[in-house]
Amino acid sequence: MKFNFKYIKELAAPGSWRRGYDYYKKGQLIDAKVEGKTIKASTKGSFQDKYDITLHFTKNKLSAECTCPLEEEWCKHAICVALESIERHLLEPEEEKPDEVTNPQGSYKFILNAPENAKFVGIQIVDRAKNDIVKNIEQILRFVVNNGIVGLNDAQKKELVLLQHIFKFEMVKKNIIWHNIPHNKIDAIMPLLAQVEEVRDNETQKLLSFESVPWKLNLAVNVSLVGNVLLALHWKRPEPEDILPLEELHYFNKSVKWARYKDLIMPLDTALSTLPGYLTKSTFSDIRDADGGKFVYEELPKLKKLTNVDVYERLEQLLLEQRPPVNILTLEKTERGAIKGILGFEYDGVAVPYGKLAEKTPYVTIKKPEEDLIYWVKRNLELEEAAYKEIQRARFTPTQTNNLVIEGDSAIDFYNYLLPQAAEKWKIVESDDLSEFKLAKNPLKIVADIDFSETSDSFEIGFFATVGKAKMDYEAIQHFFQQGQKYVYLEDKGNIEIPYNKMLRINSALSNVDALEINKNKYMIKTFRAGIVGELEENEITLKMSRKFKEFWTKISSFNSMEDIPLPRGLKGDLREYQEKGFNWLWFLYSYGLNGVLADDMGLGKTVQALTLLQKAKEKDGKTPNLVICPTSVVFNWEAEIEKFTPNLTYLSITGPDRKNLFSKIDDYDVIITSYALIRRDINDYKKHKFRTVILDESQNIKNYESLTAQSAKQLNAQHRLAMSGTPIENRLSELWSVFDFLMPGFLYDLNDFNYRYALPIQDKGDKTVESRLKRQVYPFILRRMKRDIAKDLPPKIESVAYCQMTPDQRDLYLDVLDSTRQEIFGNNADGKFEKSKMSVFAALLRLRQICNHPRLFDKEGRYNVNESGKFEHLKEMLEEIISEGHRVLLFSQFVQMLDIVKEWFDKEGIKYCYLTGATTDRREVVNRFNTDESIPVFLVSLKAGGTGLNLTGADYVIHYDPWWNPAVEDQATDRAHRIGQTKNVFVYRFITKGTVEEKIMKLKERKRNLVDSVISVERNIGKTLTYEDIKDILSVD
Repeated sequence: MKFNFKYIKELAAPGSWRRGYDYYKKGQLIDAKVEGKTIKASTKGSFQDKYDITLHFTKNKLSAECTCPLEEEWCKHAICVALESIERHLLEPEEEKPDEVTNPQGSYKFILNAPENAKFVGIQIVDRAKNDIVKNIEQILRFVVNNGIVGLNDAQKKELVLLQHIFKFEMVKKNIIWHNIPHNKIDAIMPLLAQVEEVRDNETQKLLSFESVPWKLNLAVNVSLVGNVLLALHWKRPEPEDILPLEELHYFNKSVKWARYKDLIMPLDTALSTLPGYLTKSTFSDIRDADGGKFVYEELPKLKKLTNVDVYERLEQLLLEQRPPVNILTLEKTERGAIKGILGFEYDGVAVPYGKLAEKTPYVTIKKPEEDLIYWVKRNLELEEAAYKEIQRARFTPTQTNNLVIEGDSAIDFYNYLLPQAAEKWKIVESDDLSEFKLAKNPLKIVADIDFSETSDSFEIGFFATVGKAKMDYEAIQHFFQQGQKYVYLEDKGNIEIPYNKMLRINSALSNVDALEINKNKYMIKTFRAGIVGELEENEITLKMSRKFKEFWTKISSFNSMEDIPLPRGLKGDLREYQEKGFNWLWFLYSYGLNGVLADDMGLGKTVQALTLLQKAKEKDGKTPNLVICPTSVVFNWEAEIEKFTPNLTYLSITGPDRKNLFSKIDDYDVIITSYALIRRDINDYKKHKFRTVILDESQNIKNYESLTAQSAKQLNAQHRLAMSGTPIENRLSELWSVFDFLMPGFLYDLNDFNYRYALPIQDKGDKTVESRLKRQVYPFILRRMKRDIAKDLPPKIESVAYCQMTPDQRDLYLDVLDSTRQEIFGNNADGKFEKSKMSVFAALLRLRQICNHPRLFDKEGRYNVNESGKFEHLKEMLEEIISEGHRVLLFSQFVQMLDIVKEWFDKEGIKYCYLTGATTDRREVVNRFNTDESIPVFLVSLKAGGTGLNLTGADYVIHYDPWWNPAVEDQATDRAHRIGQTKNVFVYRFITKGTVEEKIMKLKERKRNLVDSVISVERNIGKTLTYEDIKDILSVD
């Protein structure tokens, strides 16, 4: 066993080692003598007391006994004796080192003169053969240069290298006994000295030895029981393994990484000059209290970068932990009735107050005697400051003593709302009774008492307040609200919170609906403004509704809550489920004196739903005329729908140049039909009559509120109003306002107010909140169902007939041609036998059908100067609506020239389309383009070229512009879209010109299924089923 400093340190406790080493360095040993395997010695104590120490050593073990009062074996006295015994080689005899170089091979020996911390070291060179001091190295080096190194042995070569560097580094070059090397070159010269055979000390003339592996500087960090940081600085010798305190080495210079211990010179891994100034001795214990924390957290990381640091294991573990503080808020009641907050923090159980002193003492000393632990925690000043600011955000006001105060409503807010949240993550201490800041158990509730007025066109809302079961005067609550008072203290209940935001929204809502105050806290409101009830409900106002109003509110709040109304007896045919629900909604509006917009998607049967309403109203309330205003092109459609679904409703269409004589008959009919083009001309005649219901079909025709049409419609006198449109808004919100200004004037306020409230925020600023408010206001009065929403209620294919009216010029041309055709056919077949003139019949029917489509098909040269077609105008209106709703259309015609006319209009309007006729050569490419490019809304198809063999499932609308009289041919064309692969419902429209051969043959087809094919086809047997009477009926004039 090697008894050395390292061995003794490992036996001792850290504090005892430090104090024992201090005793050793101070020379506290009095005497020591060796008796066999025992050393007996005496030392001085702290107060000059004398203690006797006995060391027992064997080959592998060393033990100690001391007469001091400490119970530990290796006290500071025993350590002092052990270190002194090692120094004197009492524990083991010092090995004799040879002092002569055996059989030297080199030519020189070197004498080293190196005082401690000198600015240079001196080297004397002695020529071994001459025993003379070498004064001029340059002569030796020149000799080598001139004669070469041939013949030099390894030892001489190493000496030569050393001489070269001494000459290079020495401060004086010639005729000197001592070659002085500056301290900044010692690190370079020492490794070379270590290579030569003989280096001796100048004072002792002893042979010096060198080590090649650097000794490592090590700093041990521990904490004493009283909280002092203990530092122990020593060198670790690699081989043989040992430790030596800092003071044991002789340092050539503090900036040099070489030192000497006795006759041994060794390299160091650290220069002493790199260490902080306070590390000047092996042990250091003057760092205490907050300075200990500063050292551990600030200095220690720096030292770890400079040298090897060993931190006491438990202290190292504690350093690695993150320790955010526990925020402590102590609450006290002040004499002025406020709450005082005292902020503090807790780190590992140690409490510290908030304050500016924290910047000077950023470390907390943690002492845990029961665990034998003392360590430091760095205060997290950022989190402490954040906690302070968090309290300030709660409306606490700082005081001069670093405390905080909160009072009034803010104190009640804090105590009831913020304090419970803070208690989840803070430590709250209530030093005083703060119950006077608590809110009452039962909050104040606002109740709205709602019932209809004497008439159902308005309702009344009265407000009162409750606290628990007690009723409070709402007027008093309003007074507190207007005073900005948030809380009211009631002796028997406590603090009552005034629901400021609720009352603000109540007052705002009343203002928005133009509520009329009819009594104290009681208001009258128009029924169409019932949306205010929803706002009250959203703001958690308790609603107390009469049975009648509750029934109304349930229905208007949800379309699905509408009551099922028995269909009128006079309705012919069946309504689909969604149409019945639409009728229920219309009847609900009618019953409560409300008006609305039926905005169903095109093709869902808005007309039949409206007619069902008119029929039901007649059966319930008796006969009163209703007025329908629609585009000219759909007047005949209304007539046809009335005849089909409500034949008990009498109707009168007031159109044409002779209509003036018809106004006097208005009261004799159930339904009056006119057009937008005529209403503005005839408004004075209509204003003389009172209508039960005025219906605007395609109500977007009054979207321009400044137009004469819109102004005229709004002058009509009606008990009930209904707008119908698949596109109630096309471009601007003012269009919606114009429609509702017709339906319920004032519902969306005047136009300026509407623009301020809704249009500008939504259209210019994209305000979604305002948009939602507008939607909520109009929602009960607009019913819109899309085909995709009710697909389950629709058959796979919905077929309709679109009746069209000819323009006046077109009709004149048609009648002229009809007259000449009748003369031609019947004049030549007076006997009723027309077999010989059958080709004349075909040609005549072709001419008439061409005029129904467009006069340009008949009059190619333009001789008659008729350029407009009622059917074409109707087609344009329908296509614009279908395309605007995102649908796609197949348009079939037997006449390529008609498709070309449509093409011209598409090109002018910029509408994309595909086009297929018999002349198309790339049919597959055209079909693929339509099926794959959804931006193309229309496919124009010649019936003969594309009626069969194509898959066009990209379309969900089919229009037969001119009917093919054999239904099978039409069905085949329709099936281009309605086939396997189609995922949407398909809507089929057949365009029929009212009062022409088209309508006559359609009716005849119902009686004779094969008649159409006989008339139109060029089959040889086409006349077999066509009679003379059939032709007379087809060519008759209504």
